[in-house]
Amino acid sequence: MKLALLGAAMCAMPTMADAALVGSLGGGTGPFLTLSSVGLNGGSVATLSGGTVYNSDQPFADDPAGTISGGTFLAAGPLAGQPASLNFTNPVTYLSFLWGSPDTYNRLSLTTNVATYAFDVASLNFSVRDGNQAFSQYVQFAASAGETISSVSFANLPAADAFETANFSVTAVPEPATWAMLFVGFGMVGATARYRRRSTKLAIA
Repeated sequence: MKLALLGAAMCAMPTMADAALVGSLGGGTGPFLTLSSVGLNGGSVATLSGGTVYNSDQPFADDPAGTISGGTFLAAGPLAGQPASLNFTNPVTYLSFLWGSPDTYNRLSLTTNVATYAFDVASLNFSVRDGNQAFSQYVQFAASAGETISSVSFANLPAADAFETANFSVTAVPEPATWAMLFVGFGMVGATARYRRRSTKLAIA
């Protein structure tokens, strides 16, 4: 039984050689985290450094069309402060957010336990790239094979106006205790199945 549990644990643990972070358009299914000046969910999910959180349009930053997470949005730029970084208190394997008025000067970077990745509107294939304030698009980033996201940073190059984001959602890496409970559960299911097979054989005999 111990060998079976060890085998299951090893199969569940991906290898770092296959690590990857993939960014694409999509996501936005929620549940959405609250956003405030301290970060996501009061700083319990991620702490914020730089940038400014607003709850209404500014002369240099517009609330992204479709914002629903408490009516607040994060802006990074020369007047709002940049870069704006969200540092996750526990690593995440998935991140999604609403990217407001996407523009060619917006610069996004995600840092993982393996590398730092850079994205912009061109690399993510946005159909609108001219800062149209009536347009917003959800983006998503998924890590695999042992890679986890530790932070995300928003900035502008050249420094102009603002990079606006809202409606954040994440998938956290399970705690070690959660993995342990999962493996114990698998072991109990296996033991129950073996017991039932044995009981059936005894009844037939």
